[in-house]
Amino acid sequence: MLDQLLTYAGHPVFMFIAIILASYVLEDLAIVSAAILAADNVISVPLAAVAILVGIISGDIGLYLMGYLAQSHQRLREHLFKQKNLERFRPIFKINLVYNIIIIRFVPGLRFLCYTTCGLFKAHFWYFILGVTLATALWVTVVFTLIYQLGSSTWLQYGQWKWALVPVALLLLYFSNRYFKGRLEREYSL
Repeated sequence: MLDQLLTYAGHPVFMFIAIILASYVLEDLAIVSAAILAADNVISVPLAAVAILVGIISGDIGLYLMGYLAQSHQRLREHLFKQKNLERFRPIFKINLVYNIIIIRFVPGLRFLCYTTCGLFKAHFWYFILGVTLATALWVTVVFTLIYQLGSSTWLQYGQWKWALVPVALLLLYFSNRYFKGRLEREYSL
């Protein structure tokens, strides 16, 4: 049984599904891992990129739908929205929704609250999807390409250091997110 499972583990369809599922847990880890797997020719670049896009976009749609369901489920609303003053966010989701969704994608710590609030306030679903798709495509293109190029470089291609990129890239993303989140919190009192 285990031998059979290990045989299928390297199959592109299995890798595609694994990348999607990984993106639900840690998006950045999924992007970095998919780029390294593509650089190792374990999965094709287009298949890895599409898996990341599908995973992140479907996860963001899930956040929207949780907020939408919270309209009619008091317990879910209380659990998701511990802050009582959500009305201050309503204009963000009524004016320039696509632009604001793109900005939110790049501001650390805002996605969960803002995407669920979009659902709660019934922000236009198709504009939400457009904004999420554009922002995700931009984010994935930048991070995936950078990690893929590093992983494909000659000095890493034949060495054992390629997989060391994963924790290094994750640490860089983590600390840059913390830095920008702290800056935004001080500047805008979030």
